[in-house]
Amino acid sequence: MNDEEKLLRSVETWQEKPVRRTESIGSIAKSYLGGKSREFKKNASVVDTWQEILPEGFYEHCSLASISGGVMCLYVDPGPYMHELRLISGELLEHIQERCPRAGIRKISLVARKGQAEEENVE
Repeated sequence: MNDEEKLLRSVETWQEKPVRRTESIGSIAKSYLGGKSREFKKNASVVDTWQEILPEGFYEHCSLASISGGVMCLYVDPGPYMHELRLISGELLEHIQERCPRAGIRKISLVARKGQAEEENVE
């Protein structure tokens, strides 16, 4: 077999292989978000409600970290803010459950923000 025949055969073999089609990242993201849109809307209502019911002095000292499996997780500055939120978390949970029953929030979990205690000790 000469070089020309080898080249022809390799081109024919290459053309016979099925071309793998890949989806674009945009279409994958759109598909994923489309399936999650109900969950996003549900969680968005919780976020909106949270911003309405949170006492004003707490905005800078806590943040909504996640909502998963009926648990709303908050990052809170340690110390008096953590203590105060523990005291009022039951009341805040009742408000969220009243205003966003579809969200299915059963519990508020408070997690101390890391780094805050070290910063307070340095000052």
